[in-house]
Amino acid sequence: MRPTRVRDAAGHTGLGLSVAGLEIRAPDGRPLVSVGALLVPAGSSVAIRGPSGAGKSTLLHALSGLVQPATGRIFWGDTDISRLSDAARTRFRRDHVGLIFQDFLLFEELGGLDNAALAASFAPAARRMDLRQRADAWLERLGLGQIGLRRVDSFSGGERQRIAVARAMSNDPAVILADEPTASLDRASANRLIDDLAALPQEAGRTLIAVTHDPALVARLDRVLTMAEGRIVEDSHG
Repeated sequence: MRPTRVRDAAGHTGLGLSVAGLEIRAPDGRPLVSVGALLVPAGSSVAIRGPSGAGKSTLLHALSGLVQPATGRIFWGDTDISRLSDAARTRFRRDHVGLIFQDFLLFEELGGLDNAALAASFAPAARRMDLRQRADAWLERLGLGQIGLRRVDSFSGGERQRIAVARAMSNDPAVILADEPTASLDRASANRLIDDLAALPQEAGRTLIAVTHDPALVARLDRVLTMAEGRIVEDSHG
């Protein structure tokens, strides 16, 4: 039975994940990831850990729709993103998924708010103000409310990553997917970001899945998947 949407007391809706028979292969046909079955209820948090080359980021990219599987199904709620066209997967990601990357992927020539509200540049006109206001509110929440107009090239690594989190949250996503979010940060900045990330699944039924080598982040999440050679070899609860 697939996980379905859940609704919290405030009326927000999250998405559960169901994976079945997933196979991801390299262009030459080599197997990269194989996941027979995986269920993640909406509103929960999952860490994916394992050695480099274990397939962690590849799996995360497949869950976001950035990588098309060779076989298998990936349901978020009632939507099988593995059966969507490229354009439809892009729309699904825009509407439902917040992505946080290790290397921030910010535009140096833009200010903090313009980076955090980047989705507004591609949204219908009627949604742009709402996206900017939500991005601004997240910058404030993350302690960056006074630097929205500063250029990104003046920010520390911790500030850059918090801008990236505000950008991921600006579209009020049901799902947050993070790839090594603390890897580029000093310990103090990483701990602050971990506090922010750990709080997200408790709000509005959001689902958080984070690829990480950071034991401090792993310890704060509900469940830990350990990968090796493209497979989930251990599934434990925190």
